[in-house]
Amino acid sequence: MSHPYKITVVGGGTAGVMSATYLKSYWGDQVDVSMIYDHSKPGIGVGESLTPIFDKYLSTVGISTLELIQNCNATIKLGLKFKNWTTQGKEWIHSFPIIEALDATDPTVSYFNAVDAYDMSTGKYENAYNYDKFYFDNNLIFGADITTYRHALHIDANIVGRYIESRFKDSINIVDGIVDKVKVSNREIESITLQSGETITSDLFIDATGLGQAMFKHLDPEWISVEDQLPTNRTIPNPLFKDFDHIPPYTTAEATKNGWILDVPLSNRRGTGYVYSSKFTTDEEAKQDFNQWLIKTHDTELQSDRVIKFSNGYWKEQWIGNCIAIGLSSGFVEPLEATSLHNTFVQLEAITGMHTFVNSPHTIKKYNEFSNSIYEDCFEYIRFFYHTNRTDSEFWKYMTENTPQWLQELDDKMKHSFVSPRDFKNIIFDSSSYISVGYAHGRYTPQGTARYVKSKCLTDIAKSNSEQIKQIKQDVQQYAVDHKQWIDYIKSL
Repeated sequence: MSHPYKITVVGGGTAGVMSATYLKSYWGDQVDVSMIYDHSKPGIGVGESLTPIFDKYLSTVGISTLELIQNCNATIKLGLKFKNWTTQGKEWIHSFPIIEALDATDPTVSYFNAVDAYDMSTGKYENAYNYDKFYFDNNLIFGADITTYRHALHIDANIVGRYIESRFKDSINIVDGIVDKVKVSNREIESITLQSGETITSDLFIDATGLGQAMFKHLDPEWISVEDQLPTNRTIPNPLFKDFDHIPPYTTAEATKNGWILDVPLSNRRGTGYVYSSKFTTDEEAKQDFNQWLIKTHDTELQSDRVIKFSNGYWKEQWIGNCIAIGLSSGFVEPLEATSLHNTFVQLEAITGMHTFVNSPHTIKKYNEFSNSIYEDCFEYIRFFYHTNRTDSEFWKYMTENTPQWLQELDDKMKHSFVSPRDFKNIIFDSSSYISVGYAHGRYTPQGTARYVKSKCLTDIAKSNSEQIKQIKQDVQQYAVDHKQWIDYIKSL
């Protein structure tokens, strides 16, 4: 290239900041990156729950986890706690692996999740090599060097976005502006014009404007809706400023009669939000239900009057011509398993892995096929959470009575055997994720899990690994430290 390849990112939320900084960090001087957004409008910023993949992004852009804890109120996340999804009062956790325990597992045993199956067959299941209740019940984190163990983060997305942007202010062009006009020809963007009157051309446009899709909607995209299977379509965000004497090392998702409530612990506040379906309750009823939960759980009342509308689904093509939709612009998955920024990073990795500064129809087609599979994988996994057999409200009755065929077949498989990696797409969520939900929902039997381990000829080594893992998990518990005390210490440095 005789001149740098010009990339224009529109949108200054987390997806926009991630796109601009990741593409600049990856391609360096080969690209000229601009990021345009309205500086007067903050993002959604409920309090973002992330997955461990965010570490790969931070590593690429040269920012550390400790920086985000010190400067952006971030906290450590070892997994998620689910409450009341099957029956009132029942809790279960979906957590990340303890690296020492995972490393001690035979690779074949690990691949087939044979320790999980063996433990279930003997009635001694304790999350296999993942973090267990010991950490969750006592608000502890693994106290060894943070760079060596598996974790994710809770972040204030707005603050993190601005902090990362500040680190890149000299290497990307940051423009305060709003897209007013989009000039399109043959599903390609010729130029965009800002409200200031400035006209911008670019080799590649990234639409990271969230649900507004400022550029992408002009390219005649086709929407694929999954709201018949996932009818949740509203969120009431409610940042909760209050002093807490402890910080949970997990996100909480508490099921309600019409959806579920998110609780994300940051070091200076909680990010709470109610996700529900307007088909089964009104916004006013939802606010009342959320307010009751806030009073009961946090002794405070609902402060927000905001209702964010969304629709679960995605664009059939997420790369059209010279424009790629990223993050919430490309599709929406309700936030149950922190898929939003996870998917954003996976999309960015795919772009840098596939794009060679030529808008090849082959590359675009393959990218779109891959992006579709990301969303399909997410929607199937999220739908599995609602497979609870609950019928105590119209919402839950609908979810139980409209179980898709693939889920009925998976149910039958789990009842008589166990799940292996070959049962799933393994793009975002693999078999180990399904195991956690299936166990919590009572889908397995001792006979089926024993049959599975035996059929893989792994009974003896799974038993040996199970005993070894339990001992390692016991040994490393001595390194656990109080999450809040550790956060306070890091912030004092």
